Amino acid sequence: MKRMKWAAFKIVMGILGSVMLVAGCSGGKEVEQEQISVRKQFEQLEATHEARYKLLENLEDTELARLLWEEQRANYFTMLNLISFHMTPGEFQYTQPQLLRLQDYGDMAEMTEAYLQSLLAISSHQHPHCMRYSGNHGFVLREGFEFPFRYRLIYSHMVFDDGNTLQLPDVANRQQETPDVIHRGGSYCYKEVFSTDDPQPTKVRGEFHAELPDNLIEFEFSAEDIGKTIEQNGYLVTLLEFEQGRYAIEIDAVEEKSLNFHSRDVVAEAVDVHGEYIAWRATEREPTTRAHRIHKLLEELFQRAEQGTISTEDALRELEVLRDTLLEEQGRKLFLSRAFNGIVDKARITLMIYSEESESFSRELELPVYNFPRPQVANEVNLNALPQISAATPVYDARAELNASIVELDAQQMQARVRMVQWHEDIESPDLQREYTGQIGWFYPPVQSDIFMQRQDRAGALHVLGEFEFYDEQGDPVEAREMSDANSEKLAFEYKPGSLEYPRMFGRLVYSPERFTKPPVRVKGILPMIVAPNIVKDSYAIDELPAGMALNGNQLMIDYAVFEPREVAEVRDELTERRNKVFVKDANGYLTEIKKETLYHPHSGRTAVDVYYFTVNRSRSRFGIRGILRL
Repeated sequence: MKRMKWAAFKIVMGILGSVMLVAGCSGGKEVEQEQISVRKQFEQLEATHEARYKLLENLEDTELARLLWEEQRANYFTMLNLISFHMTPGEFQYTQPQLLRLQDYGDMAEMTEAYLQSLLAISSHQHPHCMRYSGNHGFVLREGFEFPFRYRLIYSHMVFDDGNTLQLPDVANRQQETPDVIHRGGSYCYKEVFSTDDPQPTKVRGEFHAELPDNLIEFEFSAEDIGKTIEQNGYLVTLLEFEQGRYAIEIDAVEEKSLNFHSRDVVAEAVDVHGEYIAWRATEREPTTRAHRIHKLLEELFQRAEQGTISTEDALRELEVLRDTLLEEQGRKLFLSRAFNGIVDKARITLMIYSEESESFSRELELPVYNFPRPQVANEVNLNALPQISAATPVYDARAELNASIVELDAQQMQARVRMVQWHEDIESPDLQREYTGQIGWFYPPVQSDIFMQRQDRAGALHVLGEFEFYDEQGDPVEAREMSDANSEKLAFEYKPGSLEYPRMFGRLVYSPERFTKPPVRVKGILPMIVAPNIVKDSYAIDELPAGMALNGNQLMIDYAVFEPREVAEVRDELTERRNKVFVKDANGYLTEIKKETLYHPHSGRTAVDVYYFTVNRSRSRFGIRGILRL
């Protein structure tokens, strides 16, 4: 069996002094310097804000001061957000299409039915957030996937087998607690402890209301389309702006068409040059120029207030005139700008069209409660006590890494698809000074081997460190200089693996520009990266399961006292080193895992029985043990 191996990933990039610079990772390409210093923008905006505040402190007209301060404060925070919004991406993060589920089912009605059948109520003793209330005893109300259209899902009560009920908090409306139940960390916690001898929960009552769109209209733009308007079915979308990590559009329609769009009715997505969907990080629904024009008017009003040549009524009237002008200029057109965690190659917009004739859907819900006993040792009685979870309609696993077309990046793909982000924190305050002000991080798109490895384990293992060289503007090498102060022991640069602070990076290089003999402007190096191109995939048909593996409804049991996966000869501890992953697949794709329970054989070390629940369609399913990796 082939092992994981190290691949040498070469980097060549510039090191510059502004914040959040982005570069592709192809050999020889350099980072382009950001034209506007983000730090300067923040400093200028903050200085103006403080100056205006001091001016108002000395203003005799307190009513005018109050009006101007309210307007200034609101617009100040708007403009602060706009600076962050317009910054180039600080990381690369990938996602799946928002309407991916429509590809899994024949139509919207079938998808809606699959969603309703995927709703589950599971009660167990595995809820750490419930420790202080009921000793880990609680339940979850789980949906198989996120419903993409207009809907309301309300859970009201849990019913016990003696007829008594518990009132559930309306979490959708931010209610977190009722006299009976408290919602913490995604778990619903019972407020009273009860045993198996007490009445048991049997069902959860609720309501589901949905409205299905009449039509879905798709648009696509690229950077060359700035200023272009595309019309479909009487709806017009214009691309206003297109930057590396952001685009802005305007939506209009012919006169007889309504622009009745809710916030979720316009799906604004982006893909990179390789067709990977990029996760979005922020949305603006007003043009940037709006806040800047208000900022400019406020400057005039503050000057006149200082001179004593304006009244509260005049200031209020001029602000209202500007707002009316902005609304008139906008008309009924809708503006939308979205920033993404990546470099956008194509903007993809989908309009969900609703009308008075749109199909409405309502259903009263009574979900059965599946009660799982406390985890115990594996024996026939305990395994039989595990409930059967009904799942008639398949729900497919949408994880990007599971559905990735690439098993692992090869050397050529690394140079093209691994991305780098550089940022430089030039902080003057001693209290905020970081040990290393310069940082470079690396990101890569989803690959199948992500199922087995954490991103932070990809590069920079202690025994295989990267090699880096720094250069000045003339291309000459620069070295770390001797330090005679308290920082003499500090390294000029250091490689750090990914961490909880940087969960999507597979590693980062941190450096101190002041520690070099000359200011470094470029770094070259080789960063070793662990890869696993040869995942072993074993598959078993339902009627040909090996010994130790059994299917009971949609419940798959694997008894490792009997079943031997390929890597078992090298596993020293089944609990911590079991490296096989179990998936279920039908003709259309991988099915979602509902739940997994692990029990251990008594007097047999840590040999386990794993019990999986999948959304199984028995007529089309097969089971597979996928993936064996080891160093």
